[in-house]
Amino acid sequence: MTDAASTPTVLSSREIQLHLLGLVLLLGVLGLWYWFSTGARVVPTLIELLKDDDPSTRIVAAEQLGQVGPAARSAVPQLLSQATQDGSQHANTTAATALKWIDLTAARRVMTHFVPRLQDPDVQLRRTACAVIGSLGPIAKPAVPALLAVTHDADALIRRNALIALASIGIPSLPIAAALVDGLRDSSSLVRQTAVAQFAFTVPPSPDAVAVLTPMLNDPDKGIATLARTALDKPRAGDAAHIESLGMMLGHSSARDYALHQLAQLGPAAHDALPPVLALLEDEHPLIRYLAAESIGGMGAVAKQALPALQRHQDSDPVVRAAIAEAVSAIEAGAVVNAEPLSKELPR
Repeated sequence: MTDAASTPTVLSSREIQLHLLGLVLLLGVLGLWYWFSTGARVVPTLIELLKDDDPSTRIVAAEQLGQVGPAARSAVPQLLSQATQDGSQHANTTAATALKWIDLTAARRVMTHFVPRLQDPDVQLRRTACAVIGSLGPIAKPAVPALLAVTHDADALIRRNALIALASIGIPSLPIAAALVDGLRDSSSLVRQTAVAQFAFTVPPSPDAVAVLTPMLNDPDKGIATLARTALDKPRAGDAAHIESLGMMLGHSSARDYALHQLAQLGPAAHDALPPVLALLEDEHPLIRYLAAESIGGMGAVAKQALPALQRHQDSDPVVRAAIAEAVSAIEAGAVVNAEPLSKELPR
């Protein structure tokens, strides 16, 4: 081997400057592309993509608009159309999911559109109605009575979709948990597996659920047995470490909606997480403020220290305002109920 072959290539100072300049220009172009393709700036382009003939394009556009959040409010009319009129169920559900992050009133309009369709003679329309309402999550709380009714539908897929929708809503927790317990006993293995999965991953198991889930550990269907084990291994409602963990998750924007949804289903047991939940009434996203209000209201009388903050809060979103008013009523009613036994013991 010659010495020339082992000599390293040395760049001149001018060549180094040109390379650095090229790198700076490339980073600038990438930064400009990112700036134009994110946030509110990309909303007009995404609105146009919602009109595309390809369902996949409409689905992706709706998902991106949901990530933009309230700044994508100009897309609401087109998203409403996609959520209620599109022939693709996946396009319906992704548009509805986006709306709950952008405009809660619009999301409730989607719910109102589909609730009557839960009783439609068309089986497929009933299935779609369950799926779309479920994609709205806790915002679809007013639809719970209608969904409870269709958990007894003759069609197994409708019963399955209704249970998934109820679990995704999660509140009020007692009737939803009861419906899922009934689902554990359903004649369809598909429905039973769906009910077990909701307790495994979404809904805290109630005492009644634990009683039914325990013998399911020996179910001949190994999938059901595995899900039952997962559900039974979950922390119970009063687990302090679990509440603390959920409280810590509230500090991370990507996990707030999940943590609040779990806390809202735990009721008074979630009281230790009250301070961080209360702080989220100031969050920029209406959905987070709504979930915070629902979580506090679910705590009942034990959250009475939150009453002054709730009564002072003037939210710009009507759905959030209604949830806060309900929370105040729930706390005050709980306080009165809890005070009654004491007052009866006092001497006259």
